[in-house]
Amino acid sequence: MKVDVYPSKVSGSITPPPSKSFLHRAIISACLAKGRSTINNIILSDDVLATVNAFKSLGVQININDNSFGITSNGYESFNKNIEVDCNESGSTIRFLIPILSNDNFAYFKGKTSLINRPFNVYKDIFKKQGLMFYKSGDNIITKGQLSPGKYIVPGDISSQFISGLLFILPLLNGDSTIEIVGDFESKQYVDMTVNILKRFGVNITKNKNIFYIKKNQKYVSTSITAEIDYSQMAFFAVLGTINNGIKIMGLSDYSMQPDRKIIDIIDLMGGKVKKDHNSINIYKSKTYGITIDVSQSPDIAPILGVLAASSYGTTNLVNAKRLIIKESNRLLSIYNTLIKFGVKIDLGEDLLKIDGPSKFKSNVFDSYNDHRIVMMIAIAATIAKDKVTIKGAEAVKKSYPNFFQDLEKLGVKIKYL
Repeated sequence: MKVDVYPSKVSGSITPPPSKSFLHRAIISACLAKGRSTINNIILSDDVLATVNAFKSLGVQININDNSFGITSNGYESFNKNIEVDCNESGSTIRFLIPILSNDNFAYFKGKTSLINRPFNVYKDIFKKQGLMFYKSGDNIITKGQLSPGKYIVPGDISSQFISGLLFILPLLNGDSTIEIVGDFESKQYVDMTVNILKRFGVNITKNKNIFYIKKNQKYVSTSITAEIDYSQMAFFAVLGTINNGIKIMGLSDYSMQPDRKIIDIIDLMGGKVKKDHNSINIYKSKTYGITIDVSQSPDIAPILGVLAASSYGTTNLVNAKRLIIKESNRLLSIYNTLIKFGVKIDLGEDLLKIDGPSKFKSNVFDSYNDHRIVMMIAIAATIAKDKVTIKGAEAVKKSYPNFFQDLEKLGVKIKYL
């Protein structure tokens, strides 16, 4: 799908979609529990549906209602054996499910080639050390054998999804376990989110510095839970309000553990005007100035930070950005190429982007790189471009935010669907 996005002055209010990071964790916890759970405030994005459909194939009953999932499960022991699950392009789905579904039978994990080509060495090394099968080829990963309780040592500079994947299964095993994170612990707040959601489903994990302690033979308990809004998506609207025209963002939580909520502090540090209210913020059009931003803990907002940086006076450095290379696209390169096409002065390093501003965004035809966050990045910049901007492969937004363009239209952005 192609879309044209026209320069437009925005106004009004918006409630961002629910967090898919939250939903993945809540769905999995509900499926591991015996009984019926309800998850409120849902989004039927491609990634979330990958997790839902995986558990349906395992025999879990999942009903999709107006704005909720009703999940009825007989627990972990009841899952179908010799299973094949299609993870589509969802990194969370496959990395969470590999340790959960690997057992004495073969488990087959399918996905798009771009997903299977992502790094899985953490699991490969763990499986090899325990004498278990882990085979990756083409669009498949095949495992056989169940993980054992014990001591796990995991590098911190990899995706936190591997750590969360282990945290789902280890409490169910017949022995205590620990997970020690060595080196820099990146995206650690996503792991804290996992621990928090597990607690709400009756599973308790304690932490001391970078070591997680997991007691054996715990049970997931069914419950009702409501997903927070997604701060990684909210960031796009926060930047839109800052560079275009003021808007109000609704539905925020004062207690979220999502690391991407730091976008509010970043805008403030850059000179933007943000007024917080109960469960909402008003973002005002502002003159902003370049700073150095460490994106190691919140890599998902790096694309929209690139747009904010290009709209700001002076130089902005996005540092500790190496993990962007292993996202849906090589996002470090995708951001660089996109901003170059907009006419932005930018330098690319192995672990950073150096962006000079302010820039006047040029009209152009852009590639999505099949990356949902690159599509959204382009669309936000297009609202203040010199003329219309064309985005090829705009359907990539379905991965996390199917209604993104419709929500932009509600704020006054002119969009033509080609």
